[in-house]
Amino acid sequence: MIMFRFAFVLSFVICLCLFPSASFAEGGGRSQTIAVVDVDRLLSDSKAGKSIQDQHSKKREVFKKEFSKLEGKLIEAEKQLVKDKENLSPEEFLKKRQGFEKEFQETRRLFQKRRNALEKGLAEAFKMLRKIIIQTTADVSDEHKFDIVVTRESVVIVDKKMDITSEVLQRMNKKISTIPLNVE
Repeated sequence: MIMFRFAFVLSFVICLCLFPSASFAEGGGRSQTIAVVDVDRLLSDSKAGKSIQDQHSKKREVFKKEFSKLEGKLIEAEKQLVKDKENLSPEEFLKKRQGFEKEFQETRRLFQKRRNALEKGLAEAFKMLRKIIIQTTADVSDEHKFDIVVTRESVVIVDKKMDITSEVLQRMNKKISTIPLNVE
């Protein structure tokens, strides 16, 4: 992964070195303008990003409480099963044990289903937020007539004047403050 990033950054730097000079020669002296945007910061610091994170935490807490109760019931049922073992015939015990195992498996499936639904909802919400980030960045880029906008992750060192993250963040926060986290 590190080698891939290094190769990507290296190829990006080579492109920056080659293309601006060619474009400068062809474009009558106009140089390329480049901007940088920190997508991770936008995902975490925007009002919509914080809203998604808050909703996720709350829903996760609700699920945690629900499954704590179910776990408590299963523990009690298991204790009762162990206690009843001496008083039951082997056939009756087997029947009760199978019932307990079935309940345990159903609880496990429900937990998995809820966890998957929460993760799917989170992914969808962040997908929507990424679209807003791209659109807002494109708007800022068009207004300032940037030729290239790269993510902060792609750049090792950059002049702070090239960073448009704060402007994009302000515009995003004016556009949208919450994105619903839908969990089915």
